Amino acid sequence: MQIIRASRVFLQVVFTSLFISGAVSAQASEAVDDMLAEAQAALSKGKPEEAVSILRKAIDMEPNRAELYMLRSRARDSSGKFDAALEDASKYVQLEPTDSLGYLNRARVYLSLDKKDKALEDANKAIELAPTDPDGYFRRADIYTEMGKDAEAKADEAKANELDK
Repeated sequence: MQIIRASRVFLQVVFTSLFISGAVSAQASEAVDDMLAEAQAALSKGKPEEAVSILRKAIDMEPNRAELYMLRSRARDSSGKFDAALEDASKYVQLEPTDSLGYLNRARVYLSLDKKDKALEDANKAIELAPTDPDGYFRRADIYTEMGKDAEAKADEAKANELDK
């Protein structure tokens, strides 16, 4: 009988703990959502350093939320912190390996670092993941232009425009 009572008490403690943990987790998630919106607003106002600061706090609270790394990558890229932007872009790709937008974002950062071959690899991966999305072809056209491959750039622009209709 004592074992059954102890088991019931244990289960009550576990369920109460899970309930409280879930409530705290939901509050933290809400706070991070607010920070994400605040960082997006800061970035749209041309304040990338402010966005990075907000996102740093949000990432401390929820380190596995991929979209935080995507936005911080963009903020760091726009403020000229390309190595840090690449680190965040790569973290996003690690967390969301099947999202073509992650590869497109990282390709843009590679271009900022003048790593055209790496940018091309990521653009190709984005196209592989989302072959009907014109953004991959537009990004690859930009890369080909940077590489001096005008024929390839024009072909990708034509493909992107066709898909964009």
